[in-house]
Amino acid sequence: MASHTLPKGSGGYRIPRRLRAILSLDDFEVAARRHLPTPLFAYVSGGAEEEKSLHGSRSGFDRYAWVPRVFTDTSARSLETTLLGQRYSAPFGIAPMGISALTAFEGDLIQTRAAREANIPAIMSGSSLLPMEAVVQENPDAWFQAYVPGEDARILALLERVQRAGFKTLVVTADVPVSANRENLIRARFSTPLKPDLHLAWEGITHPRWLLGTALRTLLRRGMPHFENSGVGRGAPIVSANVMRDFGARDHLSWRHLALIRRHWPGTLVVKGILD
Repeated sequence: MASHTLPKGSGGYRIPRRLRAILSLDDFEVAARRHLPTPLFAYVSGGAEEEKSLHGSRSGFDRYAWVPRVFTDTSARSLETTLLGQRYSAPFGIAPMGISALTAFEGDLIQTRAAREANIPAIMSGSSLLPMEAVVQENPDAWFQAYVPGEDARILALLERVQRAGFKTLVVTADVPVSANRENLIRARFSTPLKPDLHLAWEGITHPRWLLGTALRTLLRRGMPHFENSGVGRGAPIVSANVMRDFGARDHLSWRHLALIRRHWPGTLVVKGILD
């Protein structure tokens, strides 16, 4: 649609038609529930076990409230903040979300491109479906998040690839020694890889905008998506009846391996998921 037909928002920018009804972040979740097949929506919206941590995080933020100080000159207000030596336009960014290229066409590229234009941090997930080399070209300041097994050779090989791709910030996830028990995913019949069956076919047919705009468009332009960034080689396809993902010996991961990563990674190192 031509931009001159779009109404302007309060900030002077033009709002695409599909976003006119989105007035808050919660509205995005309502729209996503309608747009995405049930297994995919469960993946992006749910948490582990009984989702106590998920709800606890939200309630923790809800305890904060704005206390306005009136008759204060706010003409120089700004959300800018400095993080790890870089100045960003806002104190938040895009978290590492797996299989984003299955929830939207080339989702990883869209997210990192948007982060570059908005000047906010963006972290690419190690469970993404587009090669890291393509994503970092869109945003050289993007971070890469890795799930590393407790195996020295595989760790060093992945570090070499991430460095060669051009990432300057590495995020190592620490809180996944075993795969999470995602009860909501079992109920929604989600798995990685997805298992082809009548239920999955029905979910696609009943979500035609997603089926045509994301699934079929991806197959026609890029072929079957694979987990591209778990290691050096290409991982499992996103849809398979019998292939299993190889997570490696994550339960062997220890502080010794973090020290190994620190010695060999020349850039900024972030550890994600320290709970105690």
